[in-house]
Amino acid sequence: MEVSDSVSSKGSQSSWIFKVVVAGAGGVGKTAMITRYCTGKFEEGYKMTIGAGFHTKSEVLDTGESIKMQLWDFAGERRFRELLHDYCKGASGAFICFDITDYETFRQIPEWLKIIRQKAGFVPIILMGMKWDLSNHEIDFETANDYGEKAKCNQCVFCSAKDDININESFHAMAKWLIFYATQKEETE
Repeated sequence: MEVSDSVSSKGSQSSWIFKVVVAGAGGVGKTAMITRYCTGKFEEGYKMTIGAGFHTKSEVLDTGESIKMQLWDFAGERRFRELLHDYCKGASGAFICFDITDYETFRQIPEWLKIIRQKAGFVPIILMGMKWDLSNHEIDFETANDYGEKAKCNQCVFCSAKDDININESFHAMAKWLIFYATQKEETE
C-alpha cells in the first residue's frame, strides 16, 4: 500500500492508493465485475484472462477521501495459479469471486484464501457471489455468508455485473475497509 497523505485525527481529506487483487475460478465474472466498476459497461463473451489484467479507478468517497484502486485481475485457470503468489505481494485487499450457479467455484475459495493470506497477510477480503441475475443458483447467500464469517472475510455480497447489482457498492465497501485497515496500522506503528 502506498499512502500519499495520511489521515489526521481531525479527519482531514486524504488521498490513498491501494493494490487490490481479484481472484477466483476461471469464468466466474471477475473481468466483467471490474469492467462494470471501472467503465460502467457490461460486455457479453469476455475472453479468458492470461496471467493477470491490470485496471485502475480513482474516485472520491462519501467521506471526502480520495482513493485510487489498482485492480489486479487474476486468471482463474489452474495453469496460471503459480503466478498468483507473486502478484499478491504488497496487496492491501482482495475480492474472491465465485459463480453462484456453479458450486465447484465456491469449493475453490479456501485455495484462493490461502494464497492471498500467505503473500498479502491479513488484509480485507470480500467474497463476491457472481451472476445473481441467473436463476439456477447452486449456493444460497446464507451458506456463502456463513463460510465467509468462519473464514474471517470482511463480508459476502451477491452481485450481477450484467444487471449492475451491488458492484459499485462492493468496491466502495472495499475502499472503506482498506482505509480503516491502513489507519489502524498507522495508529499501532
